[in-house]
Amino acid sequence: MSKQFKATPLFDAHKAFVRLPMGMAMFDDYPDSKQFILALSETIPEVREDVLHTQSFLKSYSRKSEATFRGYRNEVERLLLWAWTVANKSVIQLKRPDLEAYFDFVHGPSASWVASSVQDRFKIIGGESRQNENWRPFAAKIAKEDRAEALAEGLSLEISTDGHLLSHEAMKICYSAISCFYDYLTDEGYAFGNPIPAIRKQSAYLIKGATQKNIKRLSDLQWETVLECAQTAADNDQSHERTLFIIAMLKTLYLRVSELSERSNWQPAWKHFWQDSDGNQWLKVLGKGNKIRDISVPSALFPYIQRYQKYRASLNPNFGVNSALVAKNRGAGGMTSRQLRRIVQQGFDLAYEKMRAEGFTDEAKALREATTHWLRHTGASQDIATRPLKHMADDLGHASMGTTDQVYIQSDMKERARSGKNREV
Repeated sequence: MSKQFKATPLFDAHKAFVRLPMGMAMFDDYPDSKQFILALSETIPEVREDVLHTQSFLKSYSRKSEATFRGYRNEVERLLLWAWTVANKSVIQLKRPDLEAYFDFVHGPSASWVASSVQDRFKIIGGESRQNENWRPFAAKIAKEDRAEALAEGLSLEISTDGHLLSHEAMKICYSAISCFYDYLTDEGYAFGNPIPAIRKQSAYLIKGATQKNIKRLSDLQWETVLECAQTAADNDQSHERTLFIIAMLKTLYLRVSELSERSNWQPAWKHFWQDSDGNQWLKVLGKGNKIRDISVPSALFPYIQRYQKYRASLNPNFGVNSALVAKNRGAGGMTSRQLRRIVQQGFDLAYEKMRAEGFTDEAKALREATTHWLRHTGASQDIATRPLKHMADDLGHASMGTTDQVYIQSDMKERARSGKNREV
């Protein structure tokens, strides 16, 4: 990696961060970060206060969710490192021109600030969390399809860190997080105001307009093949019952993978399936924003639920309503989002091989790019034409029907193009 990057990571992952003490004691087991902060304090005295106020900010948002913490941590940490090592100022000394320069930098960061892959911030060495020399505030990305093809052919990928650009959506997140940070600093009396809204209003990086919403979903052939392959695998080997259950649940109930995973504040269990007085079946989940919602369970999903229940009961005589909804093969409790994604990917890989063997080369290649979230989009896109918009919004966990309309109805460009082809001049 380039020697031009002279900063160290500051704040660990959520699981470690929430257990650490506040103040400089937080860095007792992080000697590289502590030395970095102390060295900078000699030339920028406010660095320590920057750190302590940022700690409090992140501590406050760590209570909401791990994803919220991670998003704010990434954005605010980048700002601190840039302010100290590039602008040579405290965050409260940054004026509007400085912050405009920062957003220019974030949109197209220097190659020395970009890693060729996502890396952990720290490595445990001798009981201490030492800086991972390969970590950078930004990471270059390669399309999942390209990575899969390279691995299949035994090729190594050379990923360039030059010319790295943040997307429009990533810039929106950046402006929002930094604005929230300055609001917090102002409320705490550390900063004297929040200049971000005025800067964001004039930003060239935030583009407005109505164009095609490219919702990534499986085609009918891809979905049919994924389901068929998962079912065949489960029929031939019971250990794949879990794969079939996960794939069917994510697609049919429009679930985010996090809603099926175990988290610190929610453990999906079989008791979360429930029946109302009219005999209708529901599943209770914890969604984005720590909001609980009930999702209607269609009759077509029952066979997949029942066969996985039967499999689980055959393995454990104590299996019951309090058991984890999706269990590990070894150990107790549910599964993480990462583990669930890995299982779904195995199902996608089976479908890829089948389609390629049957001559559907283009469909197979497109499947290489698919993620677990495509299953949610696939289910919703298929059902939006036959279900009321309000019902879809409630099951999807959207705060308003407008979101559902914008994402799943207005995005159906194929129908729009078909109806527009034969217009007369």
